[in-house]
Amino acid sequence: MMPEPPEARRLQRVLVVDDSPSDRLMAVRALTRAFRGLHVEQVGEEEQWHQVLELPRFDAVIVDYQLHWATGLELLHTLQQRWPGVPVIMLTGTAEEWQALEAVQEGLEEYLPKTPDSYTHLPRTLRFALERARQRQALRESTEMLRLVIEGVYGHAIFLVDPHRRIVSWNTGAQAITGYSEAEVMGQPVAALLVPEEQRGEPLERQMEELRRRGVYTGEGWRLRKDGSRFWADITVSALYEEGGALRGYAVVLRDATERKRVEEERRRAEEFRERLLGIVSHDLRSPLQAISLQSQLLARRVRTEVVETATARIFQSAERMTRMIADLLDFTRGRLGGGIPVEREPGDLFAFTYEVLEELRMTTLQSRISTQATGDGRGEWDRDRLTQVVQNLVSNALKHGEKGTPLRVVMEGEGETVVLCIQNQGTPIPPELVPHLFDPFRRGRGESANDALTGGLGLGLYIVQEIVHAHDGTITVTSDERTGTMFTLRLPRHALTPRGRGG
Repeated sequence: MMPEPPEARRLQRVLVVDDSPSDRLMAVRALTRAFRGLHVEQVGEEEQWHQVLELPRFDAVIVDYQLHWATGLELLHTLQQRWPGVPVIMLTGTAEEWQALEAVQEGLEEYLPKTPDSYTHLPRTLRFALERARQRQALRESTEMLRLVIEGVYGHAIFLVDPHRRIVSWNTGAQAITGYSEAEVMGQPVAALLVPEEQRGEPLERQMEELRRRGVYTGEGWRLRKDGSRFWADITVSALYEEGGALRGYAVVLRDATERKRVEEERRRAEEFRERLLGIVSHDLRSPLQAISLQSQLLARRVRTEVVETATARIFQSAERMTRMIADLLDFTRGRLGGGIPVEREPGDLFAFTYEVLEELRMTTLQSRISTQATGDGRGEWDRDRLTQVVQNLVSNALKHGEKGTPLRVVMEGEGETVVLCIQNQGTPIPPELVPHLFDPFRRGRGESANDALTGGLGLGLYIVQEIVHAHDGTITVTSDERTGTMFTLRLPRHALTPRGRGG
């Protein structure tokens, strides 16, 4: 006896739909003779048809083209929705050839005209249909695997697990990253090999729940190597399904991201240390500086000699300069750790207190001429002290870096809901490569060295200016070239646009 082909051994359940009892009987006889142990479900009435659709998926379906309650083409469409990919063979005694071809175009696997010999050929036709369906499924699976390999071949572990989460495939990248060979992992539960114990149980089930809900899980976390060491992994898990919707397993892609994690952690710790240190130092330095300033003033009053007065004046000026530096440090740490510099808005005139700042600076910089121009009005809701700080900083910088003997221009415009303030000086332009970093913290002006911190600032001025402007929901930009010089432009809304702009 010739052995049955593999597809015949896999064939277990076939559905025959025909409203002719004699035709159904001939189909059943032909199939059961050709395929041992085959279960054939018969449908002859519409009610039976709806009932059988609730049953598990069949390996193949044979339908008549013309039934008294529907056409075979209508049944084909229903079968494609209920059991996608199931091979369907149609027996027809009434359909024209063009109708049968139309059904093939719609997804019909094969059709046979109802003749005395058709049922003799039915088993052979079914075998061909099953083989074609198997090849299509194999092609889909291999295409899917190829896509995964192409996308993750470099430095990635790629493997498949079955619905019970046991490993069924293992690529060379997985062996390189984890240290496990393919022989060691095949059939093993993936969690026991790769997932640290504290991340199993509920944490792992949360990931699986997301996978079931979305069909894919992406994340990161610690994973285990064969030697017990850990590596930080970027993780992607995709659910794989059969044509009928049954879960076939999962495709897992892991990438070793330990080095990236280490660099990120070092950067985070360094930034955290620096900012907390600045906060602590700034607060702890303030009290002794206040004491130094107070004692220098008391000493100058009690000892009226030129030497003491000169010394105490220098002490007081240095203490004041350090106080300003500490205030900048506090603003910096407050901006970085507290989500921005807080502002307290009150009704006021931006033009008015800009004029006050310019008048004070005119008195201390007699060698420089400051020209002003104002149109519209500067009324709005502002944090007067903070914006005074902005104007003082920008004008002082402009005077410091501008060309000697050339006027500094301050232009104020108030129209609609926006007030614009422009501060322009002439002189050597800022190099283009420095402009994008001008507002970075701890950057000093052109030509300043580290020693200038003793007499100047810490390079936080423009950073704080930008933070104050942003806290007012405004913008600050800078342009610099040989022809027009350097110009800072502030655009500030008269009223707060966001809750942050109102303070705190």
